[in-house]
Amino acid sequence: MHVERGNATGEASGTEAGRQQVDHLHREIASLHLVGHSLDPALDEIVRLAARIADCGKSFVTFIHDADLFVLARVGSDTVRLPASQTVCGVAYRAGAPLIVPDLTADPRFRHFPYVEIEGGSRFYAGFPIHLDTGLPIGTLCVIDDKVRPHGLSEDEFASLRDLTALTVRILEGRRRDARFSSYLDITSDWIWEQDAELRFTYLSCSAEDNGVDPADFVGKTRWEAPSGAGESHEFWQRHRALLEARQPFRDVRFRWLSNGRERFTLVSGYPVFAPGGTFLGYRGTARDITEMERVNRELAHLARHDPLTGLANRATFETRVADAFRRWQETGEEATLFLLDLDHFKLVNDTFGHSSGDRLLVETAQRMRAHAGPQATVARLGGDEFAILEPSLARDGAIAEYAAGLAQTIAVPGPDDSGESAACGCSMGIAVLPDHGGSYSQLMGNADLALYAAKTRGRGRFMVFDAAMRREADRRNTLARELADAVDRQQFQLLYQPVVRIGDEAVIGAEALMRWNHPVRGILPPAAFIAVLDGSRHAADIGYWVLEEACRTALPWVQAASHGFRLSVNLFSGQLRDPRLVHRVRSILERTGFDGRNLDLEITENILLTPGSDLEAVLQNLKLLGISIALDDFGTGYGSLNHLLQFPIDRIKIDRQFVRGLGEKVDYDTVTRAVVNLAADLGLKVTAEGIETEEQKAFLAHLGCTDLQGFHFSRPIAAERIGALLGAAGWSELPQPRAAEAETAAQRNAGFA
Repeated sequence: MHVERGNATGEASGTEAGRQQVDHLHREIASLHLVGHSLDPALDEIVRLAARIADCGKSFVTFIHDADLFVLARVGSDTVRLPASQTVCGVAYRAGAPLIVPDLTADPRFRHFPYVEIEGGSRFYAGFPIHLDTGLPIGTLCVIDDKVRPHGLSEDEFASLRDLTALTVRILEGRRRDARFSSYLDITSDWIWEQDAELRFTYLSCSAEDNGVDPADFVGKTRWEAPSGAGESHEFWQRHRALLEARQPFRDVRFRWLSNGRERFTLVSGYPVFAPGGTFLGYRGTARDITEMERVNRELAHLARHDPLTGLANRATFETRVADAFRRWQETGEEATLFLLDLDHFKLVNDTFGHSSGDRLLVETAQRMRAHAGPQATVARLGGDEFAILEPSLARDGAIAEYAAGLAQTIAVPGPDDSGESAACGCSMGIAVLPDHGGSYSQLMGNADLALYAAKTRGRGRFMVFDAAMRREADRRNTLARELADAVDRQQFQLLYQPVVRIGDEAVIGAEALMRWNHPVRGILPPAAFIAVLDGSRHAADIGYWVLEEACRTALPWVQAASHGFRLSVNLFSGQLRDPRLVHRVRSILERTGFDGRNLDLEITENILLTPGSDLEAVLQNLKLLGISIALDDFGTGYGSLNHLLQFPIDRIKIDRQFVRGLGEKVDYDTVTRAVVNLAADLGLKVTAEGIETEEQKAFLAHLGCTDLQGFHFSRPIAAERIGALLGAAGWSELPQPRAAEAETAAQRNAGFA
């Protein structure tokens, strides 16, 4: 999309051409009858819709006249007039393209405007210039919010606001046309008509022909006998005829009719005419063609109810349909099923094939969902790649599962993109049944969303029906999230360290920092009990940096004391990798602690590589410039691919404990582990095997050529003060054994940071 972000061209002044342009603009505005006249209700609907689409607190339709800005329609504000020089619209209306200002306080043109400077004032602005059919700019359709929006408008929001601006122009141009006839009686209309005492037309003004009405088709006929009679019911015309025969005046009677196969709408008003003696002579009145207005209103109504990209019902319409389903259930006992789904890895389609291909995939998905849905179903796009279906007709046993499986299969069929490549996504689906799984829209959607979350956590590409255990698990996660917030403030986290040994002589050559939570009620918790919730919280990055700094400060003496070298391993949260400050924060930590980055391994998991930011590779490269090595943790258990070993600057892979546990017992595990070690050697990567618990596992890995080991066979995670003893020991038999109180349960074995 084309968006204007520079200075708008100033208004011409000081020249004859400039004065002529200003005079022309004044005449155009005067012809629109904007100053001092009533507003068009359709403009009120436009600003309400614009504010809802852009999720902004305010929206305006404005026009500029002389030095002032006038508000034609507004939502979220009482402003009606301002000096144009103190408004962003005063700049935006002359721009050649929409003006998007993500942060008004950061733009020197606008930061000192009164409504920007005040506390809680305007922060985000998006204005679309209103140009008349003559090309003259007269004002804007704009949305304003009190929150900064760094990314501006989404493509869907931009397209919808652009369409609303076009509708605004059509409404204003219609106002110009209607103003020509404002002098006809007290009614704004397009032509004049007369009828005799038998209610037959005797006269239509010549302007009727300008509106496509042929007087020859009407003269000598009543309104219901003429072509205008087709389109409304017999009952409608019976009521109108009764009104005329009662000699009653009428105003703004709207009726539909067909002219040359085209649907038309007319608004007619009239009053009875009597002779001086009281004899009824007939009717006189006015009529106007409102076909264009009707079409605009229909488009506005459609935009208010439908998604602009796919044409499906939008979120507001879907909520209404679910509310209707609840009413039907109360009246008839009829149940309904809600399917909530989104596309798996849709972002990869956008990144690989481009956003236009992503849009086509969304449209194709919508069409397939429509084709699969029952005739009474409501299919909706709720936003992004999230869709929903409300299906009322799945009563028999097994029908829900059968329907969901067929829907998933229908969506997963690949479709071609621009280059003929296949662009496809499977889907994950959560299902909730009305009324068993909720007594309101929010409850039903919330429980379907929990089922969708459960489907995703089990590997995506599947569907799940809500059950009460999902709600209990969600409540547990919410409780844990609240407790984690307190844990941050109360400093309840601590670090243990699990040694990494050299296989040849079992010398300690490093250690991995592992988190523990001293929970006030549940005792010491390993990462497996809380890390998933913590990683999704707003505290994740800050706690990750605390872990790194604490570990670097603690491990510095170990590096200095280890004659054979010592490497510290610290895991990174996914939230840290999304933090634009990551490299700067890591550099600052190394400087504060004096820890040499060449002795640090930062560990990431395979799954993080699946949904990277566009600059993840560059971020990892910049970390490596600090001397840091990048390790890929739990290798072989995520959704990554071998291609990631080539795409990203990985220095070390860590073989997951589930492979190590099966060594010597299952041939497949032996084969996979041997292949991983050989692959790493061929790629020049170092290998650490985790979860070593037996001498047999150690011997097998030594035979494969694996040099670095970690696991309970050598040591559990231990407190920092015991690492010094390990560094000074000549052999593991000489090491003091950990006290019983320090031993961890089997459920906590080798539990890592992530």
